[in-house]
Amino acid sequence: MEKRKSLSVLFFIVFSGVIIGQDTVLTIKDAVDYAYNSNTMLQQMKAQLDQDREKWRTETGLSTPEISYFREGISTIPESVFEEQRIAVSQEIDFPLTTVYRLKGVKQEAKAMELRIQAEKRNIRAEVKKAYINVIYARYLQVLREEQLSIATELYNAVYTRLESGMATGVDLANAELQKEQAMNALDEAEWVLHEARYGLFNSMGLPSDDQKYTIAFSDTLRSSDVMISQVQSLDLQSEQPEYRAVELDRSAAEYFLKEAKSNSLPDININLYKQDYGEGYNYSGFEIGVSIPLWYPFEQKGKVNMAKAELNKLGWRQTEVELDIKKNIEYAWHNYSVTRRIMNRYNEAMREKAGKLRAMALRSYQIGEIDLLELLNAQQTYINSRMNYLTALRNYYRQLADLEKYLDTELVY
Repeated sequence: MEKRKSLSVLFFIVFSGVIIGQDTVLTIKDAVDYAYNSNTMLQQMKAQLDQDREKWRTETGLSTPEISYFREGISTIPESVFEEQRIAVSQEIDFPLTTVYRLKGVKQEAKAMELRIQAEKRNIRAEVKKAYINVIYARYLQVLREEQLSIATELYNAVYTRLESGMATGVDLANAELQKEQAMNALDEAEWVLHEARYGLFNSMGLPSDDQKYTIAFSDTLRSSDVMISQVQSLDLQSEQPEYRAVELDRSAAEYFLKEAKSNSLPDININLYKQDYGEGYNYSGFEIGVSIPLWYPFEQKGKVNMAKAELNKLGWRQTEVELDIKKNIEYAWHNYSVTRRIMNRYNEAMREKAGKLRAMALRSYQIGEIDLLELLNAQQTYINSRMNYLTALRNYYRQLADLEKYLDTELVY
């Protein structure tokens, strides 16, 4: 059974800060759609596909017809200017079987390019979504760092109060000041992380620099679908990947080109049609048929055959390489998704509430003198670290879902 989870719920359970939106909201779908239309590599591949689809017109085995004029027996006697003249049309044609194999190979190449475009679109979608997830992560990182600064300020005030009552030392106050300054530095670093994430997203979208404005805002929420292990373990998952199918079609094309190379030993055909004039007008017709004889087979034809065999062998190894890469990437994405999902569940079920209680109890105990500053700092650091680890796991969880989208061909993050 498919379960739906909302990133907004997961975030706002843990992060209570408010993020102010600007003028233009760029959703994750908008970012992906824009990338489809502006990604330079994808547009080049589409142009290549247009070329591949038209390539068959140049591989029909029909050369350009040749029209010639012929005159012989030219005499110096004015009354007898020539013995014969004729107009001829010549056409050279590849052996039909050779043309058939060549056209089938060209057709398979075009289909392979279509699949590569499909694979590239999946890669673009995953990269843009991961970049978008990084932006949301960076925005909530700011919220966390602001809370960290608030906690450090609260600590400083508590130490100052105890110092005035003689229950704390100047060393404690200096330590509290240092914690506050470190929190301020962390907040500044979070701002830098956000800018880096924003421009990383714009770059993955192919957004022109003039359009990369600070008025662009981002969604505060994302939704996701859980992935079942049965989906990942499907026997058809690897063989149905467009990258793998594209290499299969490349091999199929190479097999046709090998057959074409072997068929080059068969004779090409030359047809010559003409009209003859023996001095009384073009009253006679003629034709001529010739065939090519592959006398130089050990050189030209055999060389083409051996090259085609080598290409087929290379593509066989390429197919194995693609299969292994796909399996590795699917396993990696699945296991990381599974791990980060367990981390989030564990935090939501137990750690979040315990960490909050520990921090509150430690602060009260310090104020009444039950614990020293070091124990309070440890409790607060545990609280911040647990929230930071959760936020990182949350980001990784969605990034792994975006990777799994490439292989399951299902919208898992939206």
